[in-house]
Amino acid sequence: MLHYPKNRDPSFDAFRGLAIIAVVAIHAIPWRCYWDYRILVYRQFLDFAVPAFIFISGYWSSKKTLQSLKDYKIFLARRLSRVLIPYLFWSFIFLGRTAVKNDDIDMYGMVFKLLTGGASFHFYFIIMITQFYLMTPILQYVSRRRYGNEFIFLLNMVYLSFLYHLRLHNYWFFEYPYCLVHSPFLGWTIFYQIGLWMGNNDDKSFISRKERILILPAIIVSLLVAGIEAINILSKYNDLEFAVCALKYSSFLYSICIILGFVFIREYCKSWPKLIITLGNYSFGIYLIHTIILNRVVKIIPKINIISSFQPLYELTVILMTVSICLIVIGVSRKLLPRLIYSKILGF
Repeated sequence: MLHYPKNRDPSFDAFRGLAIIAVVAIHAIPWRCYWDYRILVYRQFLDFAVPAFIFISGYWSSKKTLQSLKDYKIFLARRLSRVLIPYLFWSFIFLGRTAVKNDDIDMYGMVFKLLTGGASFHFYFIIMITQFYLMTPILQYVSRRRYGNEFIFLLNMVYLSFLYHLRLHNYWFFEYPYCLVHSPFLGWTIFYQIGLWMGNNDDKSFISRKERILILPAIIVSLLVAGIEAINILSKYNDLEFAVCALKYSSFLYSICIILGFVFIREYCKSWPKLIITLGNYSFGIYLIHTIILNRVVKIIPKINIISSFQPLYELTVILMTVSICLIVIGVSRKLLPRLIYSKILGF
């Protein structure tokens, strides 16, 4: 399915592949199901997805030399064109569809959504990663300074504390859009910084032999803590959006453990499943279009009683169908369309 370039690292594409499966799995869960605590805990298992993508972006950004304004301009031109042109194309598709459906064109609302990633609920990620690209020289500088990473960690924790205070005590001064909570880069800086740090220290071993045996227990324990926190937030504060949100202390701990687990496995695993690598290579395209396909899939499945009546089977079917159709759409587009169209405009 994929001619794999020699200059790419298959381990990172495999990690992307797992992360994009987790993204689709998150969006495949019907909102009403989260009131079942078992589903709520299962949702915490998938929370590593966005942190994984941010970590990978930080890792590869560390390989870019940004010692002059010219270097910075070249870096931005390549990175931003790669994400923003497809973002604008698909945002106009989503906004146009909404305008036709509602028979109303709100120009102010459309501009606001374009600037904040609100054209579709998952587009906040592109606004957030754009901020990281813009901030990369500063974050690279901080990463190389003594106690720089500790400063970023502290800054991120303070920002999370601010979010906890606002969300748990209802101190919002307006009806906040989902994207405004998730799109500021300060909420996710730890993961980009970990990527920068690891990318700058590729020759070092990050995990000692004694620590390696603790990785799996740490993942399990942090996942349990995340589940307990989510249940507590839902039962005590009745805040379902926050309970399933990845911007929680426990979810951050879990995601960091998953990243460390990936780093450990990467040292020993030299061969990765081709399908997972292909998913990773197609991950940005899948991210852009999967909700369109998923929304069609979930309308078909309820007609099949055997599947729709059993939640795990329903979830698995939605994921498999959505991912499969995405792979076909992207694969066919790459075969039939010029590279300028499928890569630069569609994001495939």
